[in-house]
Amino acid sequence: MLFLYVKIPVVKDAFDQFHRLEDNIDQILTEKGVGSVAGWGESLGDALPDGSRPVAFTRIDVDVADIAAARAVLQVSLPTLGAPTGTEIHYTIDQRNFNDVYRQSGWLLEQPVLG
Repeated sequence: MLFLYVKIPVVKDAFDQFHRLEDNIDQILTEKGVGSVAGWGESLGDALPDGSRPVAFTRIDVDVADIAAARAVLQVSLPTLGAPTGTEIHYTIDQRNFNDVYRQSGWLLEQPVLG
């Protein structure tokens, strides 16, 4: 089994209180036979002047059988599920880290991730 994750920025007034997006992604991946959601979590952003740290993005961990097939399904599905621009799909090919970034004009593919 291989692994990738989806990083979805939290957009003001679009909070997914019941985490339906994770459930919908899991359902689509399972139906297409390319993977399933292994888990999810939220990551905090930078500290505000009052010291609070709001949630900056949700990370959805996905177990997949085929990275390319899962990426293709996610690239079609995420926009239709309401994922905002700036959503990223992170994965590894030949021990190198990449991401696909969703922009208004479409997906920017196979961007090297440094670090």
